[in-house]
Amino acid sequence: MNALNTNILELLDGFSKQSRILVVDSEKLVLKEYGGEAGLIKWLVVNLSSTPVKMYPFVFNPRSRMEREVSFLRTDTPGFMKPGLRVVDYIGVRIIRDYVEGEEVDSSTSPQVFRVLGRSLGMLHCSGWALGDTKVSNFVSNDGWVYIVDAEQAVETWRKEHFSWDLVVFASTLGISCYSSCVTNQRAYLERIEAFLQGYLENPCAPVREAVYSLTEGDSRLLLFLLVPFPLNMGVSKLLKEMQGLTHRDESIPTWSPR
Repeated sequence: MNALNTNILELLDGFSKQSRILVVDSEKLVLKEYGGEAGLIKWLVVNLSSTPVKMYPFVFNPRSRMEREVSFLRTDTPGFMKPGLRVVDYIGVRIIRDYVEGEEVDSSTSPQVFRVLGRSLGMLHCSGWALGDTKVSNFVSNDGWVYIVDAEQAVETWRKEHFSWDLVVFASTLGISCYSSCVTNQRAYLERIEAFLQGYLENPCAPVREAVYSLTEGDSRLLLFLLVPFPLNMGVSKLLKEMQGLTHRDESIPTWSPR
């Protein structure tokens, strides 16, 4: 399991290298090109990894992925900080955006940052957006803020399975990225997942609580056990049960439905 999951993560990281840094008048910018095979292969692999449970509406077409990211970056949404867009090239299917200074989030990042990250994702979900690709390395911490630097699968949605998908992918990629050390020290991994979920649940909207609740049942629970590597998946499942008092369906919270 260890070698297999690590290789899959390295494969996805390698395939997702669609971006390169430009330096213009001493200013760092990022050029991202969607038209190459690398990005397409990445999302084909991700889609296959979610079988037999299909929970997220991925798109593979380069222009569609670019349009999703451009739409998200141009929309004023709460939660995460975003890099500014400089150029959108619809013919070449590429963008130029600001470079984000800071530290890529990983298993050594403090639980406080994970709490801010969870709170930011919850705010985003409460505004009717899901990211689709919540790979831990897509987040950068800078002076108390968390930036999202990849949003090519972001969609407007109110479906709780899309929000649950975001939670599972985050827990999965964090566990895969630190598998050896996190299995040896599961407490450190679970402290960060707990901080992330606590921050997420600080948002009092129904979609957030429904998304966490769904991880304890049905397809979302199955996906949790499929994608979070063993034995970390057992620890996350136990943690969710311990948080059950916060995640049960509360009659005082109004029900919600797609817009």
